[in-house]
Amino acid sequence: MILIERASYVVRDADRVERDVDLLIDGDRISRIGRIDRAKLPADTVVLEGRGRAAIPGMVNAHGHLYQVMLKGRRDDLPLVEWCDKVTFPFVRGVLSDAWTRGETTVGRLWSAVATIEMIRSGITTFVDMDMNLDGVIQTWIEAGIRGVAAMTLVDQWVPDDLMLSPEATREDAQKLIETWHRVPKESPLVTVFLGPSAPFTSSEKLLLWIRETADRNDLGIQTHISETAWEVEQSVRLVGKTPLSYLESIGFLTSPITAAHCVHLTPEEIELAGKRQVGVIYNPKSNMKLGSGIAPIVALRRAGAPIALGTDGAASNDLLDPFEEMRAAAMLQKVAAQDPTVLGARDVFRFATEAGAQVCRIDAGVLDPGKLADVVLIDLSGAHLFRTTDEILPALVYCARASDVESVVINGRIVLRNREVTTLDERTVLAEAKKVGERYG
Repeated sequence: MILIERASYVVRDADRVERDVDLLIDGDRISRIGRIDRAKLPADTVVLEGRGRAAIPGMVNAHGHLYQVMLKGRRDDLPLVEWCDKVTFPFVRGVLSDAWTRGETTVGRLWSAVATIEMIRSGITTFVDMDMNLDGVIQTWIEAGIRGVAAMTLVDQWVPDDLMLSPEATREDAQKLIETWHRVPKESPLVTVFLGPSAPFTSSEKLLLWIRETADRNDLGIQTHISETAWEVEQSVRLVGKTPLSYLESIGFLTSPITAAHCVHLTPEEIELAGKRQVGVIYNPKSNMKLGSGIAPIVALRRAGAPIALGTDGAASNDLLDPFEEMRAAAMLQKVAAQDPTVLGARDVFRFATEAGAQVCRIDAGVLDPGKLADVVLIDLSGAHLFRTTDEILPALVYCARASDVESVVINGRIVLRNREVTTLDERTVLAEAKKVGERYG
């Protein structure tokens, strides 16, 4: 058992905050919240100090590309298509060449470890990785003790030929990923599998329909990029005569809810469609700003009833896996776009980063209630930047807190960060090895 004792705040969700209570974890679930007699607990119960701290639900990074931690600090002067050509494709080309010709996949294990360390330190307990699923990548998540969704990237057009497998090999790899990693470990899963058509313009109708059928048959989620740039929308209209989300509707792809990253350039009709079809929109404000892609119509999407979650996107277009910065950017960008400070508030974006993220990732977490998965983050409130004379905690967490305030993290009932030290991976060794190996790929 784990006891968080006398937490100054227990933020059960965006609307419910309790003061000076205990939180008890038993196995992989939250057991009780309230006043708990420590003397009646087993002698081996681990106690985490809650005084001067806020216990919050583990945060969810609902869209990202973990390999891009190897590409931080690169070009900030390119729009998306040119950025792919100059920044991501050369790295991916080198990695896949080594993997396909020599079976060399060490770099995947290392980028996975570096990214999971950064996310744990930032209070992220669940993430979606739309990525290259090399050997070792997913196993590292289990070793780190973090909850991951492996959204296998699937393409069969537009992407350079040397970065694509044949259609047959792609399907075989997807089926192998599902059979090997979906709902693993079996007794208390940390890993689930989604299918990830990169974008409608990179996937033929045949591939998209195969993805839809395979996802339905295996009860999988789907994540794709939708209307990230104006160029993508123009490309879709040129290729299929429709804008991206409308095209997916026309071929029957939206018969079950999908998750769609970005959604910056939706038409009014597509905004209504997103609400009707319950498309889980993943808002990536910092990435959209850095690449100059635009501002997602989040306020209109919420009014239409579409679920909204928060993502960092890849670390090369952000360049941090930091949900606190993302929440701030998310709220402020919508306020300035609308020239109205009331359109999106702290509670809204906190919900995007927790409860809504858990829902689109299909996990029983995101709120602190008995019976929910034990994904809990302890925030140290002692910093001068968190000084306040009010007891209101949500605005302080959203507008003042930093990743460095994350003191301890529990995922699935296991302490993975304690007193700001990662307990599951050797951080110093991982970073040194990742730097050495990463330099081979420029």
